[in-house]
Amino acid sequence: MGITSENLDESRMSSSPFLREMMKAVCEAAAKDNTKCGVDMALFQKSLPVFKYRNSDTEQQLHALHSLQALIVTLHQPPNLLRIFFDCMYEGDVISEDPFYSWGTSKDSAEQLGKGVALKSVTAFFTWLREAEQESEKN
Repeated sequence: MGITSENLDESRMSSSPFLREMMKAVCEAAAKDNTKCGVDMALFQKSLPVFKYRNSDTEQQLHALHSLQALIVTLHQPPNLLRIFFDCMYEGDVISEDPFYSWGTSKDSAEQLGKGVALKSVTAFFTWLREAEQESEKN
């Protein structure tokens, strides 16, 4: 028996544990040969709409990012993998700017495992995000 809308109610589907597990499952499935930072982009992009209806909830987006950070730690933090996922989630309108910034500055003690390495791996992403934001403010 698979997960369907018939056997999951909205409150369970929007719970933090469910969202974290869903993000982990989607990203883990898309991370092919994690030693070479490969991502099955077709599979990942096909799965992104699952998260889009929650896009307006910043707290849920932050939970998704913390879940992704935890997954990267279990995969032994392959270089560039987190950046690839961040790019895809931003470009796919799954995660907006504010949750990325909140994740980057979060001091939550329960979410610190692997945080330093993760932040370092997405430095270029945050630089790009700030520059894009500044560029849009000029126009």
